[in-house]
Amino acid sequence: MEASQAIAIRNKIVGILVRRARLRAGKSQRDCAEFLGTSPHKFAKYEQGQGISLPHLEGLAYFLEVPLITLWDENQTLPAEEADDPVPMASMIKLRTKMLAVQFRQCRQAAGLNRQQMADLLGCSAYRISQYEAGRREIPLAELEVAVEQCGQSLADLCDDEIVPLGRAELQRQFAARLDELPPDLRDFVLKPTNTLYLRIAMLLSSMKADSLRQIAETLLDITY
Repeated sequence: MEASQAIAIRNKIVGILVRRARLRAGKSQRDCAEFLGTSPHKFAKYEQGQGISLPHLEGLAYFLEVPLITLWDENQTLPAEEADDPVPMASMIKLRTKMLAVQFRQCRQAAGLNRQQMADLLGCSAYRISQYEAGRREIPLAELEVAVEQCGQSLADLCDDEIVPLGRAELQRQFAARLDELPPDLRDFVLKPTNTLYLRIAMLLSSMKADSLRQIAETLLDITY
């Protein structure tokens, strides 16, 4: 098979995958075209196999909320409607209890208290403290709060957002708090939906090495001049 034939077939396959993802997302060709900054006619050509560029494909994957690979690899299936795997909360709680036991012990030791002294503060036995620190017994929140405060810390110091995923309401609260810290002009920029891709590109560029950034800059200069 000649290269031109292989390319034509590949473009047809990509076009079919693009159409499949678009229909699955319930979007029209006009919706996609407007998001990509092109015409509905040109987008229709993409689906017919005229050849879509990688940047456009990346933008489309973002718009349709599908993995990029599903738009070029016919062996990949689109994710289910509820793409996120359920959090294995029972296992996570067990793990978190073990971690908290270590934190509890470290907190006590940092404050220079022995188990009996901690037990006296909480009105329980030293044996129970040993059970807490071994992770064999869950620490009631009220006891934990008293203990850490007596050790000069706060309950928030023991929370770990990286281990236990935050709920949507808490994520929104934290996001709003961070937005309030931004200068007004920057906050307005972040909140504009049309700037989302620019922010993603900025995040991508910030993770690149200097050599890669230099090559991109040189390419942009070549295009400009």
